[in-house]
Amino acid sequence: MNKKITIRDVAQAAGVSISTVHQALNDKPGVSEVTREHIRRIADDLGYRPNKMASGLKRRTQRVAVLLPDEVGRNRFYYPPLWQGVRDYLKNSEDLNVECTEFSFPNEIDPFHSRGVEEVRALLAEDKLDGLLTVGHMEAMTMQEWQHARDAGVAVVQVGFRNPKIAPLCSVQPDYEVIGRTMAELIFSHIPSFGSVVLCAGNPKWEQHARIVQGFEDYMQENGAQNRIYLDNSCCIGSEAQRNILNLLEKPDVAACCSVLSQGSVMLVQGLQQCGKAGKVFAVGSDVFEENLDALRSRILDNIVQKNPYAQGYLGIKALVEYLVQGKAPEQRTIYVGSEVVFRSNAVMYDRDNFRGLLL
Repeated sequence: MNKKITIRDVAQAAGVSISTVHQALNDKPGVSEVTREHIRRIADDLGYRPNKMASGLKRRTQRVAVLLPDEVGRNRFYYPPLWQGVRDYLKNSEDLNVECTEFSFPNEIDPFHSRGVEEVRALLAEDKLDGLLTVGHMEAMTMQEWQHARDAGVAVVQVGFRNPKIAPLCSVQPDYEVIGRTMAELIFSHIPSFGSVVLCAGNPKWEQHARIVQGFEDYMQENGAQNRIYLDNSCCIGSEAQRNILNLLEKPDVAACCSVLSQGSVMLVQGLQQCGKAGKVFAVGSDVFEENLDALRSRILDNIVQKNPYAQGYLGIKALVEYLVQGKAPEQRTIYVGSEVVFRSNAVMYDRDNFRGLLL
């Protein structure tokens, strides 16, 4: 008797994942036409015939929670594309027998008393989750709670950065040190050796901020840059933080400024406008959102470094679902997404959600 051809056989022959075969054969978006036709030809050659009912009975429904900062207030500068990446992947994988529930918290600095966090804690305590996608800086749960999740076999994928204390299945993040080096190269290729730089460095206790600063400083050391750096460690928009940044920008020796975080970028733009230096000092912002794009078009910012949150969300939930449904473990514990430098000349590519196609 001939062996029945499965979707796994098609994926192996085509050199793609099972979810890609699923998307190609079901006319779902996210697969190029060339890849779609390649997979269809292989499926036809192998004699593959999908059996949707059988595939739905192979495994019980996998219960997944997504716990991320919400998309409003201060979080609106960074997290909407991350959420969109998660939703786009799930929308294209509706029949993979995964039940996903979204939970959010309003303030990424103090999520401890958030309803969303409490609901996820309860689900974990009651062993009602198979997987969790969350941010690496999620510290609202105790180590005992994370240990219980590990003992219960809950797969955890982190986005933003890897927190080894939680022992995640994997993390999906940009290479922050590369981002810092990129910012430094942009700046020091445009200013004289005697020009000072205002660096909005964020919270030094947060790995993602600290690593960007480290990359910036490493680039300076390796390239003999002796420019003075004025550091500001504000990590949230506020009147005191705005005054501190304005005071630094007003120094007569400042020739450039940059920020490692989105909220710092907002305050830099406001400070440059307030002190009359908009367009007069070289400025690099972080993250693509409407206010930053407006500042770029208005020549207040010269560049924006994009950390690719959309791809972090998309690839993070993809890694989690493929592990739960297919038993496919990620090839790396840390999955790096590419970051990009946005210029005025290519800013149009980030309008109207074009980043979805660009940044995967």
